[in-house]
Amino acid sequence: MTEKPAIEVRGLRKRYGEGDAAVEALKGVDMTVQPGEVVGLIGPSGSGKSTLLKCLGAVIDPTAGQMALAGRTIFDEGWTIRDLRALRRDMIGFVFQAPYLIPFLDVTDNVALLPMLAGRPNAEARKTALELLTALDVQHRALAQPSQLSGGEQQRVAIARALANHPPIILADEPTAPLDSVRALDVMRILNRMAAQYRAAIIVVTHDEKIIPTFKRIYHIRDGKTYEEAGEGRPID
Repeated sequence: MTEKPAIEVRGLRKRYGEGDAAVEALKGVDMTVQPGEVVGLIGPSGSGKSTLLKCLGAVIDPTAGQMALAGRTIFDEGWTIRDLRALRRDMIGFVFQAPYLIPFLDVTDNVALLPMLAGRPNAEARKTALELLTALDVQHRALAQPSQLSGGEQQRVAIARALANHPPIILADEPTAPLDSVRALDVMRILNRMAAQYRAAIIVVTHDEKIIPTFKRIYHIRDGKTYEEAGEGRPID
């Protein structure tokens, strides 16, 4: 049985404004990402990368087109589901350039908070958090405050938080931008390992030339349209 794409986008459009002031940020984007795949999204500033990521994350409304996540149509010339907040919570994990950890919660609670908000018992949520922190080799920082972590450790915790509800989709926006070469490649190694382990589809928006050779598949976005090409898929280890 053929596995359904984790992300499938067809003819996606986004227009800001109306009339003479209208701007077409997306002009018919097509994209497919399989479970367990890490794909790069590359393009110059203003090309539509952030708009596409916000549409995929159900943060803004597309103007037209279709989107399906994990085999479920979520947008077809309009949203097909009512509770977008639950969609984001249960199906999508976000990793940003800055970790955005909650400063007054320790590392474990930063990761466990989302499952708790989804209704899982506190003990179960913390157990899941510790498992993820262990997988990311930061379990020794489980009781630390975010301010006590290095930049690389904070980004690992942010990745653990994104995976806490085991979402089928991870959207990463410039996750290696503030990191040096060693830590940037370490983050990509982690993302690839987590994609394989949890069968998550991961899209990484990046300008970071250090990590671009690691992608097996890349979408370039220019003038609101996507162009697919094979990447180098250079081994990270």
